[in-house]
Amino acid sequence: MAYDTSKSKLTKNNMGVGLTTRDFVLFANMNDGQIFGGSVYKKINPSLECGCTLGWTASANNTTIGLGAKYQLDSEASIRAKLNNSRQLGLGYEQKLRSGITLGLAALVDMMHFNQGGHQIGISLQLEA
Repeated sequence: MAYDTSKSKLTKNNMGVGLTTRDFVLFANMNDGQIFGGSVYKKINPSLECGCTLGWTASANNTTIGLGAKYQLDSEASIRAKLNNSRQLGLGYEQKLRSGITLGLAALVDMMHFNQGGHQIGISLQLEA
């Protein structure tokens, strides 16, 4: 919650609630009575994780849905994929090069406008001390 003391008025009213177990997470949120969301995450086995999100904006009557998964190839490499209802497909690969150094490659493809471009690619290098 946020309260503006100069106007003596409540300006934000956000709430979230979650449940976490060893291999399952459930979360729900509400922002100002206008934006509602929820997510579910499940660890299927030691190599595979998946999740889904659902959101709704009351003022725009807009719904969003997303699905994602991560697969651990081995102890040093993993791949990720996500897809949303705007038909955006995200793909990622992460490789541990050596202790403390991880390389990441990612792409976001707009499947709705595949021939028009606007796709994104990225690279990351994570260094740990």
